[in-house]
Amino acid sequence: MRPRPRRKRGRGIVVVVAVTASLATLAWRQSTTRETLEALDRLDTELAVLADRQEELALELVGIERRSWIVAEAAERLGLRPPSERETVIASGGTP
Repeated sequence: MRPRPRRKRGRGIVVVVAVTASLATLAWRQSTTRETLEALDRLDTELAVLADRQEELALELVGIERRSWIVAEAAERLGLRPPSERETVIASGGTP
């Protein structure tokens, strides 16, 4: 058997190094992609929680805007009550 020329051995080393570098790059890209996808999943979960909270607040706001709630809170916090019929005065629609 004849020994291989140095030139072919050098090419083989270059090929092995190139393949190893390619595989290392591929592994790095996959790991960063996985991390990015995990971050996106966390954001999606957080957005879903915030959307639910926003819906809860919107429903609470609708309840707070109801007259019955306002009257009850005014009575409790300020001691106010709705006027009776004899206390109600209807102003005429005329201009001064």
